[in-house]
Amino acid sequence: MAELSKRERVEAALRGEAVDRVPVSAWQHFLAEENDVEALADVTLRHYHAYDWDWVKVNPRATYYAEAWGNRYDFNDYDSVLPRLIEGPLNTPADLETIQAVNPTGGVFAEQLALVKRVRAGIGDTHFLQTVFSPLSVLAFLVARSRNHKIDEVVQAQHEGVRRFLRENPEGAHAALHNIALTLGQYAAAAVEAGASGLFFAIVKLAREGVLTEDEFETFGKPYDVQVLKAVEGAPFNLLHICGPYAYFNAVTDYPVHALNWATLGQHNPTVGEASQQTQKALVGGVDELGTLQTGTPAAVIDEALTAIRATQGRRFLLTPGCGTNVDVPSDNLHALRRAADVAAQTH
Repeated sequence: MAELSKRERVEAALRGEAVDRVPVSAWQHFLAEENDVEALADVTLRHYHAYDWDWVKVNPRATYYAEAWGNRYDFNDYDSVLPRLIEGPLNTPADLETIQAVNPTGGVFAEQLALVKRVRAGIGDTHFLQTVFSPLSVLAFLVARSRNHKIDEVVQAQHEGVRRFLRENPEGAHAALHNIALTLGQYAAAAVEAGASGLFFAIVKLAREGVLTEDEFETFGKPYDVQVLKAVEGAPFNLLHICGPYAYFNAVTDYPVHALNWATLGQHNPTVGEASQQTQKALVGGVDELGTLQTGTPAAVIDEALTAIRATQGRRFLLTPGCGTNVDVPSDNLHALRRAADVAAQTH
């Protein structure tokens, strides 16, 4: 078939139509640039051009949502992708009443809207998504109080904190989550108006076994996720990312989004082939960002990608990692990820 533009290729894949080749993308944090709108926009666009991605996930700093509700960080002290928390508003479950709706186009949100505008100006009509964490994910950032600034301990503190706050003050948790969702929905709509194609909506390692029960996620997670997503349901490309191992995949297949991204390999989640039997939404993933993409050879990356493409016959499928890549992911492997789509098209 005739060669499609990047935008046409992505939209055809989302609709389940034939494509000249599967769309491809990958994303990562740019820690040195993430506190400067101009620098982050520029490095995002350089990454896009360097690897010839078909669409782009904008990767703002992971803490910006929590900053909107009062968390303060030391950006000179990072462990992995997280700066050190200085202070925040939630120290006990009783503090949940302090979480009110905030200005969705002011403060850090104004900064991120400026980022969206710069990316749109530089990327033409290619689709790109602004990252928004789920309301429950934002709450987890707000309640985390780890003894040491180590990412594993911070994540553990998020999980312990959110369980405690939900269970000890459920009424306050619902009120806070409603206010967070209200703000995020208004901000999300403003981001689309500013030029984003939609959201990369991320449930950050919470909708999974061992963190919350399925009932807790259905009660405190899903209603507020849908509240945010409904605010942008007219956008052309909204993607849900459900993060981590043992994910409650079946709990999110009915979300109002075009596509689902998750870790399809090595994390006790459905494979691409299995997921294709569970949902008619477009599937986004196929390559293990922690294993093959990080430590394998380019040939191994291509083999893994081809397996995922074959599992879907290249329909309603966008080839990516299952989550963000490490900041030191080998460049040759990212090029191989992109090349895999050409190999598949040539051998189809």
